[in-house]
Amino acid sequence: MQLHRAFLFLFAAVLLFPGCASWFIKGEPPEVLVTNVTPLDATLFEQRLRVDLRVRNPNDFDYHLTGIDFTLNLNGKRLARGLGSKEVTIPRLSDTVMTIDTITSTLDIMRQLLNLSQKQELAYDIKGVLHSTEGRLPFTNAGTLVEPGTFSGSPTGSHVTPQ
Repeated sequence: MQLHRAFLFLFAAVLLFPGCASWFIKGEPPEVLVTNVTPLDATLFEQRLRVDLRVRNPNDFDYHLTGIDFTLNLNGKRLARGLGSKEVTIPRLSDTVMTIDTITSTLDIMRQLLNLSQKQELAYDIKGVLHSTEGRLPFTNAGTLVEPGTFSGSPTGSHVTPQ
């Protein structure tokens, strides 16, 4: 009976621990910021986008990254999913820009454009995993690309007085 329990414990550990590899990674996780999204070519069903991500390493040691998997949302709706397998080393206390080509649905792009109003801010959130030689590093970040009123040419909260 003891042997049976030990085998079950070992089996459970083998299944659970690979998913927890990031628990054992030392230091702070890198910060990932969206710096640019560039539309590339499009077809009737697909739109290619080039996404530039600034990856910051706040630690006193280098990070060797082997890949990235992320989802980029715009105003709460999925814009693109990106995958990249480029290897890059981010020096200690430094940052680098990773450029990832993604493919999204042309229909999703059209929905985003139709829902965009002149008074609405353009907010993004990004969530994903950086793959490193030491394990997986989950990340999440959010920000505002365009402030409300930018498209209309008037500053936010401005008041025009009739004369």
